[in-house]
Amino acid sequence: MTSDQTTPPATALPVADARRTRAEILRRLRTHHRRLGVALLTLLGGTAATLATPPLLGGIVDAVAEGSGRGQVAALGLALVAATAVGAVLAYAGGRMLVALVQEVLAQLREDVFETAVHLPVNTLESSGSSDVVSRVTRDVEAVSEAASDVLPEVTHASFTIGLSLVGLAVLDLRLALAGLVCLPVHVYATRQFLRRSHRVYGDIRRLESARGQVVVEAVRGAESIVAYRTQGHHLDDLAERSVRAIERQRDGVKLRNRFTGLLNAAELLGLAAVLVTGFALFGSGAVTLGAATAAALYFHRLFGPVGALLGSLDDIQRATVGLSRLVGITDLGGRHPVRPESEARDPGRPDIDVKGVSYAYDGTRPALREVTLRVPAGTSLALVGASGSGKSTLARLVAGIGTPDRGSVTVGSPDAPASRYLVTQEVHLFGGTLADNLRLARPGATDDQLSHALREAGADWALNLEDGLDTVLGPAGTPLDDGSVQHVALARVLLADPPVVVLDEATAESGPQTRTLLQGALARVTAGRTCVVVAHRLEQARLADRVLVLRGGEVAEQGTHDELLAAGGAYAALWAAYHRTGRDDDGAPPVSP
Repeated sequence: MTSDQTTPPATALPVADARRTRAEILRRLRTHHRRLGVALLTLLGGTAATLATPPLLGGIVDAVAEGSGRGQVAALGLALVAATAVGAVLAYAGGRMLVALVQEVLAQLREDVFETAVHLPVNTLESSGSSDVVSRVTRDVEAVSEAASDVLPEVTHASFTIGLSLVGLAVLDLRLALAGLVCLPVHVYATRQFLRRSHRVYGDIRRLESARGQVVVEAVRGAESIVAYRTQGHHLDDLAERSVRAIERQRDGVKLRNRFTGLLNAAELLGLAAVLVTGFALFGSGAVTLGAATAAALYFHRLFGPVGALLGSLDDIQRATVGLSRLVGITDLGGRHPVRPESEARDPGRPDIDVKGVSYAYDGTRPALREVTLRVPAGTSLALVGASGSGKSTLARLVAGIGTPDRGSVTVGSPDAPASRYLVTQEVHLFGGTLADNLRLARPGATDDQLSHALREAGADWALNLEDGLDTVLGPAGTPLDDGSVQHVALARVLLADPPVVVLDEATAESGPQTRTLLQGALARVTAGRTCVVVAHRLEQARLADRVLVLRGGEVAEQGTHDELLAAGGAYAALWAAYHRTGRDDDGAPPVSP
């Protein structure tokens, strides 16, 4: 990986604008245009069938008023029942088809969001706060999914109903249709006012909720430190302050919705009154029949539900739109940080590691590395040695491709085809599930025999003797593992992944004396034939490496082979002499480096 970055990482994940969001959703829907067309036509047919109700009822009124007899009334009644039944069936079927299609599109969007998120550079996620990502793949996805399931079919049906009802009014009498339109200015005013403010309000609510969640996440992660320093009150006050901000903004959203709903009700009252007065006047002059005036009133009354549903759903639509914008913002990052297919990521050769003039600062202010330059020839190993805080782990993470330097470059393999890298740290995560599930994270298609072979190579024969073998459930809900055993599983993953470059950051630091020897043997098998960078937890690891690099205060103090550095009599030689003076641990290894 090569990078020449001079600016600190962004502090927030991007949010797509409205145009980009619409373009992305339309692009995804176009791939299912035939299914979409069938669903919409079915819904349209159902709406048209149900809108035969007002003229049929008007015909019944005219038949009764004219004394046409029971036969005609009965026939109109049967037609009314048939139209209602056909409309209900088509509306149900169309709604089901539309929801199924949209949920399929959203499922793919969710998968794309997750795929992009898990492959983003760690510094991108850390700078934005993990709660932002969690909020997008949970709350935003939930808002969009609910809108797709509940709101979209209703809005589609409401739109068809409004359009066909206005056509029906115009067919009865254009003057009745024009009378109903007196409510339109109120609707337009209410909608514009709502749309003008709601997008910003709902966007603020999402951001404030995300910030509140971040406080909770950080407090849980740092619970021990919070208790140790007795800062519970400070964190609770911070959480309370952020909660109040979120609630106040939510209250603004409620006020906005209430004002919008009140204006909609006023528009309905105004429109119905205009239609009734116009119908009364036209009937009095003989311009329309009583049935036509009744049908017009029923048509307009039937608009109350659809118009209310359409405009009232703007609340849910706005929330879903904000969610979609945030989700599309994540997927767009996939173009900036493309994920290479596994077949392309693996380099069949043994790549070099070339670090040139690398500087790195946490949060853009805390310097961790200064102008570090080094080279690890293909198939050789480099040990990083230094006091705590010297920059060993930071350099190892950059070599592993986790984060990018502020200045300089890190190249593994060739710039055009960077090699895959695998990082193993002392903080290895054990995922919920079986032993086989945890191992197949490294190679999803691995057979049971391949998993067993990797465990034996990693010195983890104990895992094969578990009661359920590879099907043993691990973690709190199953069989707990100690730190050394978890490290065994991690090293077995490396063997399954078979990367050309391995970075080991104190990979045996958490192991006890009983498992340390086994892990050291496993490490030797993991690193054999690979280009390797090791953060030396013990100087014995440095002695076994092809070359050693000593860091002091984020800078290179000296580098060379073990024998060359001892002969030079510098910092490394002093460390080695100090370790031999202080003796060795019970297992015969030199003590931990400072």
